[in-house]
Amino acid sequence: MTSYESVLQVIESVPSAESADSRDVTWTTDSHVVGVARDHEGKVELFLAGAELIPASSAVSGAIEFHTWHRDGAYPFDANRLLFPALGHFDQVAAFICTELLRAGADVSLADAFARTEPIIELAIERLRLSSQAILGLAGELLLLDALCRRARDEQISWIIGSWDGWKRSSRDFSLGSIGVEVKTTTRSTSSHLVEGTHQVERNDGSDGGEVEQRLLLVSIGLQPGESGGNAFTIPQLVDRIIERMEEASLGAAVVEKFLSHVAEYGAGSGVGYVHNPLTTDPSYLRPYLTGFFRAYDMSDSAVEVLRRDDIAVHHHVDVSSVRFRVELPTIVTPTNPVLGANQVADVILDSNSSSESRG
Repeated sequence: MTSYESVLQVIESVPSAESADSRDVTWTTDSHVVGVARDHEGKVELFLAGAELIPASSAVSGAIEFHTWHRDGAYPFDANRLLFPALGHFDQVAAFICTELLRAGADVSLADAFARTEPIIELAIERLRLSSQAILGLAGELLLLDALCRRARDEQISWIIGSWDGWKRSSRDFSLGSIGVEVKTTTRSTSSHLVEGTHQVERNDGSDGGEVEQRLLLVSIGLQPGESGGNAFTIPQLVDRIIERMEEASLGAAVVEKFLSHVAEYGAGSGVGYVHNPLTTDPSYLRPYLTGFFRAYDMSDSAVEVLRRDDIAVHHHVDVSSVRFRVELPTIVTPTNPVLGANQVADVILDSNSSSESRG
């Protein structure tokens, strides 16, 4: 049972465990070195039985776990474990890794086979995680979503959750009635951001078929590494806070699950995003952040001097949609622009939509 197809067939047929403390391991060969199981949440467990392995890669070292494992109807066993998300294409990834380990001679010398296969394992693990920039972007958008939920009335929560479009490829991170919101997050000390096109700094006039915007806010968020506790927060904590607010507003489980699915889709085009329950303790998402600044720039203000579509359109040999640039927004544009502080920004957004039918 060493072919990729046969291993994949085994993995796909392995049932989920009935509880967190039980598992039924299926070994890929009679040597009982490389085995697979599925935990109670449906995630694939890849077991490498024997002595503790010492990875050369820090990524693999942080993902592999050596332990004495208990299983249904059999003696406990010592093994190294790799865990994969409960997503179909990761069944295929696990099968590929199993096959490569066996081809490298895992049944004869697990340590040698593991050393030869580790680069493949490292690549798979990296695909389980969002890039650091995507994690930063997710943190910023969730921070604004949390602020909006905290400042809104119960009857507005569903509308606010539904206004978040940053998880998909769209022209706006938030579409709240006639207000568009673009969120830019940085670890720099200033509001310095890459702009992916003039549409990110200009109101939608409806010419592209989208909803006409009366106002566009560019929310600039500065985040710095922090220490756990105090005012610091993590992505799992933000998600928990938003869910708690949704439950306070009596939103059903289906709405919460839809929100979590959107969180998981954020930045996940090349792998898997932040899947809340299984990745709550993943080191990549436990990094605490502190908010250095939180500013909302009214991009309709002529005092904000950035490239506009018309500035580029006069150059007839330039494709307007291809232009990318960096903005360096000042701390103060005018006495009222930008709006400062998460609560104040949330209030401005909510107040601007006070007469919108979307808030009903």
